[in-house]
Amino acid sequence: MAQIANKTATQPQAQPPTQPPAPQHATAVAAPATAAPAPQPAPQAAKVKADKKPAKKAPPTGSWLDRLKAEHQSLVRKLHERVLDASREQLFFVPTKDPEALSTLTIDSPNRGFGHDYRPVPCQVFDWALALVPEDLSEFTFVDYGAGKGRAMLLAAEHPFAAVAGVEFAAELHDNAEMNIAQYPRSSMRCRNVECVLADAVEVGPPDGASVHFFFNPFAREVFAEVLNNIVMAYRMTPRRLYLILVDPIAADLVEASGVFARVEPSQIDELKLKLFSPHTVAVYRSLA
Repeated sequence: MAQIANKTATQPQAQPPTQPPAPQHATAVAAPATAAPAPQPAPQAAKVKADKKPAKKAPPTGSWLDRLKAEHQSLVRKLHERVLDASREQLFFVPTKDPEALSTLTIDSPNRGFGHDYRPVPCQVFDWALALVPEDLSEFTFVDYGAGKGRAMLLAAEHPFAAVAGVEFAAELHDNAEMNIAQYPRSSMRCRNVECVLADAVEVGPPDGASVHFFFNPFAREVFAEVLNNIVMAYRMTPRRLYLILVDPIAADLVEASGVFARVEPSQIDELKLKLFSPHTVAVYRSLA
């Protein structure tokens, strides 16, 4: 990625947030009764007893809808994993379909605690998201932050990008990505200028030219803010066309507050397709230049 991305190792590192102390609660002590209550007539006593029966709780509003949504998401996820991803998953030398916990991997970075476990983006969801970029991709570099085992990079390489780059800070995942890049069928690659670097994402600046930046929720909001700041600073120094593709975004508000990006609104058909058949939320942003 030496020819693709600029190192910016001097960027500040995110520090784990401190937790506020738990609030102290006073314990109420009931005062002892000073006298026994006067006896009540039988009908009144029966009424008081009936009043003390706990009222039946009504089911929470929308609970059935939440269950329906969860069942739909589960079915859609299985559809991608077992059917839609199957043919392309066979192209990878190292399987990419299985999640990996970062706690089991070798990571030399102070931002380790901000990383999220590896999980593969569904192939069809990636295609739908990239289709929201209405540009000649041959003029763009694709950058995957948290490249994992290289699935998104090699799906991007099936399109005519000028170059495809990935950034991964877990040594084992980076090695898997390198093996998949080396073994991926060249007949499926319209871009063969593909490279993955072992680095912390905050230390890598964006490419000089037009680029598409892909984030499948790879790290926490604190790290995303630093990476976004690198992109925004580079854009302000040299305005050019940039895209951000966010899958399951956790900090879209930071993008919108940057003053650099505007949301790309999908067509009604694309929006319906993503709502019905994607197990993940997709947001695409384009630079103002």
